[in-house]
Amino acid sequence: MKLRNSFLKWYISETIVLGISLFVYSYTVAPTVSFWDCGEYIASAYRLQVPHPPGAPFYLLLARLFSLFASDTSQVALSINLLSLVSSAIAVLLLYKILVILLGWLVDEANPRNIFFIEVASIIGSLLFAFTDTFWNSAVESEVYATSFCFSMATLWLFLRWYNSKRNNHRLFFLGVYLMGLSIGVHLLNLLMIPVLVILFIWKFKGHSVINTIQGLVIGSILLVFLYWGLIVNGLLPAQYIERLLVNGLGLPKHSGLIAYVFGIVAILFGGIWLTFRTHPVIHFTFLVSGLIIMGWFSYALVPIRAEANPPINMNAPNNIFSLNEYINRTQYGNRPLLYGPHAGSEIVAWEPDSQFVYQVDKGRYEKVASVLRFRFRSEDMVWFPRIYSRQPQHEEGYQWWTGVNPQKQKPTFTSQISFFLRYQLGHSFLRYLLWNFVGRQNDSQGHGDMLSGNWASGLDWVDKYHLGNRKYPLAEELYSAAANHYYGIPMLMALIGLLYLFGEGRGRKRIVVVLGVIFLITGPAVVWYLNQPPFEPRERDYVYVASIMVIASLGGIGAFAMLKGIYKLFESIFTCSLLGILLFLSGPGLLFSVNLNDHDRSSRYLARDLAVSQLRSCPPNAILFTYGDNDTYPLWYAQHVEEIRTDVRIVNIGLLSLPWYLEQLKRAEIGSAGIHMNLPSEFYWRHQIDYFKISQSELMPVTGVQALEQLKSLNSSSKTKLVVREIPSNWVLSLKDKNILNWKILSSYISAGNLALADIIASNIENRPICFTRNVDRKSLHGIDKFFIGHGLVWLVDNPVVSENSKHALVQYSILMDSVSLARSAETWLDNSCRQALAAAGYRNAILENVNQLLKMGHLKQASCILNKSLKDFPYSPYIDQSLMVDVAKLLTHCGENDEAQKLVRNITYVNLQDIYYFVYSGFEIRDIKARYCKLFIDLRGLAKELRMTELVSRIELEMNSLCNL
Repeated sequence: MKLRNSFLKWYISETIVLGISLFVYSYTVAPTVSFWDCGEYIASAYRLQVPHPPGAPFYLLLARLFSLFASDTSQVALSINLLSLVSSAIAVLLLYKILVILLGWLVDEANPRNIFFIEVASIIGSLLFAFTDTFWNSAVESEVYATSFCFSMATLWLFLRWYNSKRNNHRLFFLGVYLMGLSIGVHLLNLLMIPVLVILFIWKFKGHSVINTIQGLVIGSILLVFLYWGLIVNGLLPAQYIERLLVNGLGLPKHSGLIAYVFGIVAILFGGIWLTFRTHPVIHFTFLVSGLIIMGWFSYALVPIRAEANPPINMNAPNNIFSLNEYINRTQYGNRPLLYGPHAGSEIVAWEPDSQFVYQVDKGRYEKVASVLRFRFRSEDMVWFPRIYSRQPQHEEGYQWWTGVNPQKQKPTFTSQISFFLRYQLGHSFLRYLLWNFVGRQNDSQGHGDMLSGNWASGLDWVDKYHLGNRKYPLAEELYSAAANHYYGIPMLMALIGLLYLFGEGRGRKRIVVVLGVIFLITGPAVVWYLNQPPFEPRERDYVYVASIMVIASLGGIGAFAMLKGIYKLFESIFTCSLLGILLFLSGPGLLFSVNLNDHDRSSRYLARDLAVSQLRSCPPNAILFTYGDNDTYPLWYAQHVEEIRTDVRIVNIGLLSLPWYLEQLKRAEIGSAGIHMNLPSEFYWRHQIDYFKISQSELMPVTGVQALEQLKSLNSSSKTKLVVREIPSNWVLSLKDKNILNWKILSSYISAGNLALADIIASNIENRPICFTRNVDRKSLHGIDKFFIGHGLVWLVDNPVVSENSKHALVQYSILMDSVSLARSAETWLDNSCRQALAAAGYRNAILENVNQLLKMGHLKQASCILNKSLKDFPYSPYIDQSLMVDVAKLLTHCGENDEAQKLVRNITYVNLQDIYYFVYSGFEIRDIKARYCKLFIDLRGLAKELRMTELVSRIELEMNSLCNL
């Protein structure tokens, strides 16, 4: 009892911070898989597989350890989510301890009053960060960012503890270095702490002068660059030369060079540490630090070890030193120019294939194959600081939106490049995220620079009206969104007070400015410069800047400390300061917690898992299911590899079909599923992965798909030096299992090797296995096979379209949608933008409407009514979904005799869209745009209201819309 009371006495503040964080995150943690990379990481950790580049081997080991606590496979995702939960809570605790150290620099003596102020301010600052929008999201799902940030906080705290200690006990320092090396196997963001750590190192031994600070910043930056480009990017280059020498030159087995390289590094480090122990302390220190970092870096040994075992998820197949180097360097994602490079409108003057070494098992040696095209541009098109560089059409549209420059019509000037950097990259893609977290957020829709989505919003109308439009009639999405989080700028005001306090005169303030300032600049603007993001990213990237968000929260804690000190000077009353501390806690962390809780509570969110399971159950037995994109694929991987649901279905990601290593994996059998047969051999795709194939329009007679593929087998391997174009027949005959025939005309002039692989899989397997596509695929990229799509639950099945016209098919589809598709959720469950986008892309509402129309056409009124009501229960009406689809639902409800439900739906659609029209009119939008968007909708609504005898609503619609739409 005495020990426990002593612990609570000395660690009460730490207990409060850790306890609150753990409780809140435990209450709101996702019970299963979430969207984006979570499904891939959970599946990879559970079976120790190889996720997308550059991998996270040490994170996978930690996640695998947490997965062992799952009682059954359905609990694996929750167990791995707990890794993020625990890491986040520990990170918040460490931030508290860091703030205690930093605030300790501001006081002359450690009297009880100062200790009280420091602890209260540190609690406020750490919990302010704990409940920020960005960090809370990372804390409740299986992503690497929470664990990575925990390593960052641990490293910084250890270095600050070491810096503050008066004894020359360097164990804390070396532990911090080791954790930094270990964090390489989680995420590289932790390396950004190096400049701060070097500054603390120089301060400890040489003092806090300006010269020493600048020296520390410069040396730290150089070390960061050296460690990244020397170890991470180019650390395996010597091993590649040794591997080629030993394997190709001396005929030794695969991996001989890698093993020799590793043993060589270990020998050099041990030898250097041993020989310099007493004679050369500086060199000994260098060897010791290098050894600790490389020990952590060696966690990447997991990648080739597991890749060699050929697990089902084996991204990039990094089972040799060359593919491992490309994996770590994320080669498949391409490069973005940083300081000097071509602009978006640059003229290509030449191109040439870039080669990679591939291990040939039958020959026992490495051979070069062309892997990617490298373009050369005119020298006059090379510019400094290229921010406007991407040649993709949607990116070019974004450049014009943000700068007014169309890069295809005029060369972007240096001023345009700076303008895009400041307005979009630094402003929209960084500062906006900071304002989200400390001022407020308009909604959770992804923002691209317009007034409607993803902006910051304080909740103060006199502020928000300048960038959000009319505040008297806000958008319905703002009114009804749980993610419309308004903090009135109070947390940011606390941070600004803290910043002003630090810029005043006083003990230790400049040191805190340097520590927090360097962290902010390196993890904020410097990362913005390095990422060089183009417009229209597939998702918001706020999670990358969590360290900068931490700095703002820390300033909020310092602001609380400054106010407590100031009030004490005025009143000299601890009681008054205690009341102020409670007020600051409520207006900082308390405000963020109360406002953010409803949209950060994922405790009842099962959509990612349920949608994946529904898609798998929609497939016929032994089907091949083509998917596209992360949210379309990763939850399916989770469902199959963790919960082992419908393992007979083979998933094929269309986006990976251009990569020969992926095609080799598809040919292997998996648990519950046979390998995919392909007529063209793997060597063909290795030799021709950058080639294009011409589609012949001259043949008169169609050929079978297999015959067309056989004609290509004779294609030689002359593509080493130039693009090879070979004609392929355009009319393919595909034979189905039930002896039906499909005449597929390939609607394209040329197809890539990836498109050819798609055709190969379809033609080689359609006679024996059902071919399905998720509804998320881009039908335009399928070259005509989509004309054979018929609905089969939540997927498309390739079949004779005549099948979809009979009554039996309508009832089969009804049965699948009723029994195999289950997306029910509680009324309190908030579906964020990722959920809504995934649900819309999955085509759930469209599948329901198609089936209801079929059922009504066949006279099955009862079934049509039943499936409609189920869809409204699973996916109720909201302002965030396609309103025209909901009008169609209302029409079908009337056809089914569900007039009460139809009236409620028509009324909701009407009032929500009238609210939006008020907003657009009073915000000054073009009337012709409003007409184009809403007139047809309200004409349909008026017709429905008349049919349903909703006299008052008809009058309201005519009153509001007659002048606009000439009703």
